[in-house]
Amino acid sequence: MKFLHCADLHLGCPGGGERMRAFTHMLAFCKSEKVEILLLAGDLFEAARADERTRRQVFSAFAENPSLCVLIAAGNHDPIGPGGNYDGPLPENVYVFPREWSCAEIPAYGARVWGASFASDREPPFAPAARKRRLTPGLYDLGVLHGDLTSADSAYRPLRPERIAETNVQYLALGHIHARSEVRRAGRTLYAYSGCLQGLGFDEVGEKGAYLGEVGENGLSLSFVKLCGSMTLERTLNVTGCRSLTEVALLYDRTIGPLRGHRLLLTLTGSPSGFAVDAQALARLLADRAAKIRIEDETRPELDFSAAAREDTLRGAFVRQMQRRIDQAQAGGGDARTELLALELGLSAFEGEVTGDAD
Repeated sequence: MKFLHCADLHLGCPGGGERMRAFTHMLAFCKSEKVEILLLAGDLFEAARADERTRRQVFSAFAENPSLCVLIAAGNHDPIGPGGNYDGPLPENVYVFPREWSCAEIPAYGARVWGASFASDREPPFAPAARKRRLTPGLYDLGVLHGDLTSADSAYRPLRPERIAETNVQYLALGHIHARSEVRRAGRTLYAYSGCLQGLGFDEVGEKGAYLGEVGENGLSLSFVKLCGSMTLERTLNVTGCRSLTEVALLYDRTIGPLRGHRLLLTLTGSPSGFAVDAQALARLLADRAAKIRIEDETRPELDFSAAAREDTLRGAFVRQMQRRIDQAQAGGGDARTELLALELGLSAFEGEVTGDAD
């Protein structure tokens, strides 16, 4: 039996065409990989009632995959309730959990899925209810839930590992946190956040996708699959020694290169030579290298090493030696970027660890 765990699609959000494409790609993946159960751990839709075009597209896509059992635990963005996304007839292969922790059995696939939905934009701490009815023996127990794994107070169904253990399911698919987590264990229960299916903002960094699970003779195996289109990528550029924005751009092209179609969160470090970085102007200069660029300027003013070089101290000796290396590198046609960085870091170390009267 194969299942896919994904969450936080937020379909119907402004500018969410890319998320709808990721949703379509996810269903195509389910079909090609013969996935039998799709666990949607909340916030399938951006709002409690998405626009009708989005809803029709989503539920029609589910209906066109009748062999795929879709089980939804609604989240704080798309809670169940009158007039909501799930109020009214749904495709036969779609099941939405009520607010109470309960299960749906799928004997044809050898599975039983437990879950609970948000009924408003806030829910109290999770506590699984006792199993009240006789269950079909021999089925593999899965769970799906939207909530906030935290020991602090939270309005979004706070979860604690000891409560997760009380579910007694083999795997609990979680949603709400947009960053993927590693698979963890509480009692006999494995659990994880799959993260959002498709990131849009600079706070949703890296590959996005879903957990693919397969239950076989050797138990449960889990693997993460990338299903997103574009990504937000983080890169750092040390601009020590650069004398203009043009040199910064040339350095970018040599060390990072184009990231077209993706968003770039670029952090500048080091000390440019003789000028202050204009982050907005640099973003315009690099605009064709990525779909969107945000620049974080963590550079520091260039240090004046001349005074330190005249000191009759260990620090002065270090500066003089590094200056000789810088001169040698530049004489050989290099830019001495590595030597300048070593000099800067060395002086920072002296400021923290070496006294001024060291000999």
